[in-house]
Amino acid sequence: MNKIMLLEESLINKISAGEVVEKPASIVKELVENSIDADSKNITIEIEGGGIPYIKITDDGCGMNEIDAVLAFGRHATSKIKSINDLYNINTLGFRGEALASISSISKVTLHTREDNALYGTKIVIEGGKIIEKNTCGCQKGSTVEVRDVFFNTPARRKFLKRPSTEAMYITNIITKICLAHPEISFKYIKDKKLEFITSGNEDVLDVILRLYGKEIYTSLIKTEYNNEYLKIKMYLSKPEFTKSNREMQLLFVNGRYVKNKVFNAAIEEGYKTLIPVNRYPAVITYIYLDSREIDVNVHPTKLEIRFSDEKTIFNSIYKTIKDCLEKTNIIPEARINNYFKLESHKESIDKQNSLFLAHSLQDNKSEQNQKEEQCGIDDNNTKTIFESKESEKVFDKNFNDSESMYLYSKNYKCDAMYDNYDFKIIGTLFSTYIIIEKNNVCYLIDQHAAHERILYEKFMSQYNKIEGKQTTIPIVVDMAPGNEEILKQNINILRRLGYKFEWFGNNSVILREVPIILGQPEARQLFIDIIDKLKEKDSINNINLKEEDIIMMACKKAVKSMDKLSHEEIYKLFNDLKITENPYTCPHGRPVIVSITKYQLEKMFKRIK
Repeated sequence: MNKIMLLEESLINKISAGEVVEKPASIVKELVENSIDADSKNITIEIEGGGIPYIKITDDGCGMNEIDAVLAFGRHATSKIKSINDLYNINTLGFRGEALASISSISKVTLHTREDNALYGTKIVIEGGKIIEKNTCGCQKGSTVEVRDVFFNTPARRKFLKRPSTEAMYITNIITKICLAHPEISFKYIKDKKLEFITSGNEDVLDVILRLYGKEIYTSLIKTEYNNEYLKIKMYLSKPEFTKSNREMQLLFVNGRYVKNKVFNAAIEEGYKTLIPVNRYPAVITYIYLDSREIDVNVHPTKLEIRFSDEKTIFNSIYKTIKDCLEKTNIIPEARINNYFKLESHKESIDKQNSLFLAHSLQDNKSEQNQKEEQCGIDDNNTKTIFESKESEKVFDKNFNDSESMYLYSKNYKCDAMYDNYDFKIIGTLFSTYIIIEKNNVCYLIDQHAAHERILYEKFMSQYNKIEGKQTTIPIVVDMAPGNEEILKQNINILRRLGYKFEWFGNNSVILREVPIILGQPEARQLFIDIIDKLKEKDSINNINLKEEDIIMMACKKAVKSMDKLSHEEIYKLFNDLKITENPYTCPHGRPVIVSITKYQLEKMFKRIK
């Protein structure tokens, strides 16, 4: 057995560096966070070759004197904490005092730094953790750190680095998140001697988003906030028409720190449920501010993951903020005609289309600033559309008798006869699938199957707690696979709440005696089988999720299909039911129910206007 020995200081530093410095991106993150903690207003990041041969961070922060500059490279040297209590009240980004020590132990570092009122600055050169040069120098206020030859003395680690382009991508990813976390700071990012981007530092998050991600996401965002005595949430949500194939645009910042948290992702998923397709993810950029004693940032060595002391409150607050915002917002997507007909610049098209489209649907008393924001895609207020909010005036603003209107309609068989007194009219159907409606210089196309799914889904959801079963005309026998008997016994209450009553019939069969009254018997049998299969897949499934998924299946089975030819009376009934749903914009699966094309778009396409 080997004897226990104390490790050498240089080896200890290299081991510690492995916890802090995984790759060049880790170095950039640590150094930029130090610059932020130094109250910098302008920070420049320069890299070459993916940061492996060269990294340079320049800031205009408070800087350091000679004594502090030397101490900063020592292990566990920090100005952020003085006692154990400070660990639970951390408001800075870096605090462990290991960043510079770890970085300098596996690279060649040069530091130039000067305090505001000092005549001279300090220059320190360190290689492999050893100071090889220290003297005074002339330099600007703040600090400049240059890092060369990362892992030059630990070749075993260096060989595990990715290609320079991949390492550069990691660095870019880190910097963009830091830029979003601190819109009050101007960041300049230079990669391989080429300016990638620069942020203004004007404290405007939307300006940062526009500069980093472009206009497509910028124009899709809705701004919303939630505040109480203990918690403040500011969110930028994408409308359901804008989604990604992964969660890369679901970003959470807590007290100025980019973090990850599963409760946050779960709340987003619930908030957008039925509004977006499966396996698609909305953009949700969220800022949470709360007492730092209510979070634990020491869950993960890199401080990337955090834990909330009251996760239930955080979940409910995020979920409710998203849900309320989307319910109050016009989320009808516009047809992307300009993708096919290149008649004008993208900017001109967006500006003019939005101004005309919003002009007829927004309230007249909106402020000039609100109108400007909405033309840019940022909607802080309710938007009136073809479907009015519950509190607002309905689409039909006159009293009328349905049967009388339907008689008029069938008698004259003309759209105009029925809608003379209303501000919209149903034109007809396209390809036996899409209902065409005209209102206020906008043409709306409604997917009849998706619309009917939404209507039935909300109907079934509202009836879930009072679903009644009806006795089957003929007993329905359902054969089950081995093992399903136990699944039925464990979940019998769920099935009863859905309106099912059954009896055991032999070893692997049951007889359905009652089925949900809102379903026909063939659909009720297949749904029963589908539920058993789902319960078998997820033995610990959440009852709420099961309820919603099952009701979605009900809606699908009962809804009219595409290519089903509807009479004019049925079209009117479908639209009349759709306009009073809570969410007429998407089907339960998240597919669009309705899209719009403005008169301006059409006239532009046919070159009737310039």
